[in-house]
Parts: sequence; structure tokens; C-alpha cells
Amino acid sequence: MRERALAAARGNTDLLALAVLLLVLLIAYQHYDSSLLTPASITILSAQFLPLILAAAGQTTVMLTGGIDLSLGAVLALAMAVFATYDAQGAGGVITAAVLALLVAVGAGAVNGTLVAYAGLPPIVVTLAASFLWGGVTLVVLPQPGGTVPGGLVDAYNNGWNGVALPAVAVAVVLVGWKLLRTTRHGLALYAVGGNEHGAYASGLHTRGVKISGYALAGVFTGLAGIGLAVQTGSADPTIGAPYTLNSIAAAVLGGISFFGGVGRMRGTVLGALVIGLLTNLLLFTGISPFYQLVAQGVILVVALALKTYLTREAAV
Repeated sequence: MRERALAAARGNTDLLALAVLLLVLLIAYQHYDSSLLTPASITILSAQFLPLILAAAGQTTVMLTGGIDLSLGAVLALAMAVFATYDAQGAGGVITAAVLALLVAVGAGAVNGTLVAYAGLPPIVVTLAASFLWGGVTLVVLPQPGGTVPGGLVDAYNNGWNGVALPAVAVAVVLVGWKLLRTTRHGLALYAVGGNEHGAYASGLHTRGVKISGYALAGVFTGLAGIGLAVQTGSADPTIGAPYTLNSIAAAVLGGISFFGGVGRMRGTVLGALVIGLLTNLLLFTGISPFYQLVAQGVILVVALALKTYLTREAAV
């Protein structure tokens, strides 16, 4: 009981520290944009941040199993390219294009998971190699930026639909869906395999199958991120995914997801993605050179992670 209480305390401290950091960024952001808390601004920001939130959710799913996915950005770009090019051909409409993009992303995730489960190599090595594979496939599908998304869908996504911020609704659905998944056998298995793979195997879990399904589930989130990014921009770019790989890892770790697996909550990842998104926009507002923006963003994230780690240790004492 005491260990569970300490674990809960550490998790709550993580979220509290992250919420305080987010509040500080919001206050600073409002200094540059006084319309921050208006419905229109919230809709625009949620549309901008949704792809990163979904990508970070996918990375979280993989990290909970004790792995990591360095091909996430390439798979995101692949789903984006499939969605925008198929829809541009008018072969079956938006729904068909979205389903096809999701199937491709889930398939890529399942292949990654199979290689990780059966190759006997570290996930970081396998997914690094896979990033070149899926990046090459993306360039075959879409050699250069292009494709189209219906204008009405782009407008509804970026400006709201009948006063409803669709991206914000999507985030709420993800959080509720994850909450429900955690109570299922599959959700518990993800945490069990990441926390103690040998113990999970001894308990009768098919650990390889759990890993494959975890990477496939990450493909669902990544595919949705690619579709969301295509709808946000109205087209596709085969090279746009790279920043999402590292930012998704940063958001997950900032949100309390352990590199060793089995520890973390999705709402922490969402908060981490919001922090990174707001920080990026805030640095743009300051007018700092893009080169120094990367340096500043890196320093702030390192300090935030160090502070969060310190507060977590203090809570455990």
C-alpha cells in the first residue's frame, strides 16, 4: 500500500509541476497575444497542437512497453502523404482516404513491433532503420510537397465547426479512450510488459504479441496525427515528420513517461505536448533568430526536466 501511495504521489507531483510550467507559459503567451483565451484563439491553437499531441500519444504507447519509436515522424509523413494524395485523386472521398492512411500507419507500426519483438535488437536500432524504410516509401508515394484536402474540411478544422473546436474534441476523445483502455486486459498488459517483461511472461502474457499490438496502437495515433496535419495545412509534405519524432519523445518524457517502460499517464503526455507547443510559439513571438530559438527551447526543456525530476525525488522522500 505504501509503495502505491508513493507512486501516486510522484505521479501527482509530476502533473502539478507540469501544470505550473504550463500556467507560466500561458501568462507569458498572453503578454504577446491578449486574445489567447478567446474561443477563436483556442480553436486555432488546438488545431496547431493536435498533431503533436497525437504523435506524443503514439510515442507514449510504445514507451510504456519499454521501447521507443524513432520512425514515428516518417510514419506520420507517410500517413499524411497517403491521405492527401488519395483524396486528391477523388477515388473514394475523405473517409476512404482517412481509412487507407490509418491502415498504412497501423501496418507500419505492426511491422516495427514485429521486428522489435522477434529481431532481438534494441528498439532504438530497429526503429532508426525503419525510419529510413518508411521515409523512402513516403517519397515514392509523394516525391515532393503536394496533394489536396477539401477546403471545407480545412476550414472546419482550423476555425471550428458550428462553434465547436474539433481538435479540442479530438484530444478529449483520446484521453477518454485511453482511460477506458487502461482498464482492459490489453491496457494492463502494456504496463505489465514495460514494467517487468520477464514477470509478465511468467504470468502467462504473450509479451511479443503485446509489443506488436503496442506499436500497432501507436500507428493509430501516428496515422491520426498525419491526417490532422494534412487537414491543418491543406496538403502534404513528405519531409515534414522529422521534428515530430524528437518532440514526441520530449513531450512524453516531460509528461512523466519512463524510458524504462511501465510508468506514466497519457494526460501527462498531453500536458507535455502543450508545453512544447506553447514554448515554440512563444519563442516565435519574441523575434529571436530561429537558430537561437532551438537553443533556447532545448535549454528550457532540459531545465524543466531537471526540475521535474528533482520535485519527483523530493516527493518520494
